[in-house]
Amino acid sequence: MPAITVLTKGSNSICIKLKQYHYLCLISTNALINGVIFRMKKKTNIFRIVSAMLIIMVATACQEKVEYPVEPYLEFQDFAFLMNSDSVVEKGLLTLYFTDGDGDIGLEDDVDTLPPYDLNLFIDYFEYRDGIWQHFVNENTGDTVQFHGRIPIITPSGVNKNISGTIEDTLDLNIYSDCDTFRYEVRIRDRALNESNIVVTPAFVMPE
Repeated sequence: MPAITVLTKGSNSICIKLKQYHYLCLISTNALINGVIFRMKKKTNIFRIVSAMLIIMVATACQEKVEYPVEPYLEFQDFAFLMNSDSVVEKGLLTLYFTDGDGDIGLEDDVDTLPPYDLNLFIDYFEYRDGIWQHFVNENTGDTVQFHGRIPIITPSGVNKNISGTIEDTLDLNIYSDCDTFRYEVRIRDRALNESNIVVTPAFVMPE
């Protein structure tokens, strides 16, 4: 399925894949369309078309309406190491599942620029050193390594605003650290400033 991709501060890129739930049927789309497109050849039996539509109506009528809390919810799904053309690991692909009951997730470019509307995706980076998890501070800059970013407006059109989907974020692993074991803590914030739960990922070990 195609996805919405935006550039964020730093070297992050966020790929949003959405599923919008409707009362009688589930439409999986990134364009948030509220209908079904039928593609057919010119010579098509109208009886078959009507029969197919009836079957769809019966099948979708069995779908229950999905309702989520208005506060965003996150779950860890996957993490994959990404290699460059020289077979060297440089980035990681973090995949998260999310839900939101009123769909008010997203920031508008050139409008939402001041806190607390400057960021809505918060990813903190931790390393396992001396038996404890701790923030990593870049010795060259003195900055704590973080991967915060901006999710674009993804509010569905129509009455039902319930949404769920997948966030895929490509994260830079070239942070000049000698530690090979790390993890992330992730949360998102909606436009009403509701915070999601904090997702703590499993520990990851850099390939040799």
